[in-house]
Amino acid sequence: MLLSLIPAFDINIAAGFDSVVVLACAILLYKHARLTSIHPGSMYLIFHLMFFTARLYSVAAGSPTLFSNYPGATAVSPDEIAWAGVWADVGLISITIGLIICAQRNPPEPAYYNRATTRTTALLSRNVIQWVSFVALPIGVGSLLVGGAIPNAGGANVDFGQWSTSSWLMVTQFWPVLILLAVIYVFGFRAKFVIPLSLLLLLMSIQGFNRFRVLLPIIFLLITWQTRAGSRWPRKWMVAALLCLTILFFPMKQLGWMVQGGHSLSDTLDVVSDSFSEVIHGTSPDQQFLDMFACTIWLVDAHDHYFYGSTIFPLIFLPVPRQLWPEKPSLVQYLYEIRNRERPMYWAGMTPTLLGESYANFGLAGIAVIPFLVGYGLGKVYFLAMHRPYYSVFRFTYAILGCCLLEIFRDGFLSVIVFPVVNMMPLVAIALLSYMSFRRRQKERSMFAASSLRLRRVAARSSA
Repeated sequence: MLLSLIPAFDINIAAGFDSVVVLACAILLYKHARLTSIHPGSMYLIFHLMFFTARLYSVAAGSPTLFSNYPGATAVSPDEIAWAGVWADVGLISITIGLIICAQRNPPEPAYYNRATTRTTALLSRNVIQWVSFVALPIGVGSLLVGGAIPNAGGANVDFGQWSTSSWLMVTQFWPVLILLAVIYVFGFRAKFVIPLSLLLLLMSIQGFNRFRVLLPIIFLLITWQTRAGSRWPRKWMVAALLCLTILFFPMKQLGWMVQGGHSLSDTLDVVSDSFSEVIHGTSPDQQFLDMFACTIWLVDAHDHYFYGSTIFPLIFLPVPRQLWPEKPSLVQYLYEIRNRERPMYWAGMTPTLLGESYANFGLAGIAVIPFLVGYGLGKVYFLAMHRPYYSVFRFTYAILGCCLLEIFRDGFLSVIVFPVVNMMPLVAIALLSYMSFRRRQKERSMFAASSLRLRRVAARSSA
C-alpha cells in the first residue's frame, strides 16, 4: 500500500509547503493564464484554499480528523492528511500548467460583453426560451407545491408512492429558478426578474437538502454580471456578500430543518454562531474533503486495484429511474467495490474529490496527469466561450458549466453530467434547442442559396 511505504510527514511542514505552492500557482496563473474570477483557474484556487489549505492548518492546530468519533472505524491520521496535502499540491501544479499552456495557445479574448455577431454564430433563441419556460415553469411550480417545504402553506395531498423519493421528481423543484436565470441572462438584471428569483432562492435555502440549489444560481449570476459589465473581477460589495453567504452555506441544511420545525430566532442564531465557530476552527464536517481524499487513497490501496477509467461507466444507467431498476449500479459504484468497514466512506455518503477519483483510476500518475488534462480542457472551453458574443450559445453554455465547477472539483467526473446536465436541465435544453434552431435556419439558407444559384444558371443558359 502506498501510505504504508512512505515515511511519516509532519503536518506543519505540509501546510507550509502547500502555502508556498498555492502562492506560486496563483502568481503564475495571474501572470500567464489571463486570470479572471470566472476563469477555471480561479475556481480551482478557491476550492483548494477552502478545502485543502485550510484543512491542513486546522489539522495542524489539533482539529479532529475523519472518523475520529465514528464507532468501530479507524480515524484518518495526520500523516495521511499531510501526504494527501502533498498530492493535492501536485494536482494544483498540474492543473496550473494545463491552464497556462492553454492560455498561451489562445489569442487574447475580446471585451466580455461582445455584441458583435456573425451568420456563423449560434445565438440564443428567444422563441426557444419562451417554449422551454412554457413547459418547465408550471412543472417546477407544481413540483414545489407538491413536494417542497413552503412556510404557512401545506403541501398538496398527492401520493406518488415509491416515486415520491425519485430524483426525477426532486430536480423539477429547481426549474423555476433556472428559468429565471435564463431570462436574466438574456434580458438583464431587472427588478421584475431579480425579486422573484431572490424569493425562490430563499425558498430553496430552507428545503433542508441540496444546498447547491442556492450556490449554483449565485455563481451563475456572478458570471452573467461580469460578462455583461465587462469586468474581470467582482466589486468589493459582491465579495463581502459572497463571504456572508459562505458562512450561511455551511449550516444551511440545519437552518432549513429548523425553519420547517418552527424554531425560534435565537435558536437559529445559535446554530449560525456554532457553525461559524466550527468553520473558523476547521471542525465542520463540510471541511473534511482532504480527509476524504486521503481515505480514498487508503481504500484504493487496500483494494489493490485501479479502475482505469471505468468509474464513469455507471453514467450509462443514469437516465433509468431506480424505481424501475432497484438494483441499478450506484453512480459511485467503485466506492462500493472498495468499501471497507474500517473506513466506512461509502456508507457515510462521502465524496472522493476529483483527485481521489483520479487516484482510483490511475494512481499517482492520475493525480499528476488528469488535472493537467482537466485544466487544459476547461481553459479551452473558457477561451472559446470568451471569444464568442455574449448572446451566443457557447457563452451561455460556459455559464452553465462554470457555475458547477466547484461541485465537479469536489465530487469528480460524474458531476460533469449530474450537475450541469441533469440538475440544470432547462438551461441545457435552451442551449441545445437554440443551437438546433440555428443549424436548421443555416441549412435552410444554404438550400435557398443553392436553389437561387441553380435558377440563375438555368436562366443564363436559356438567354444564351
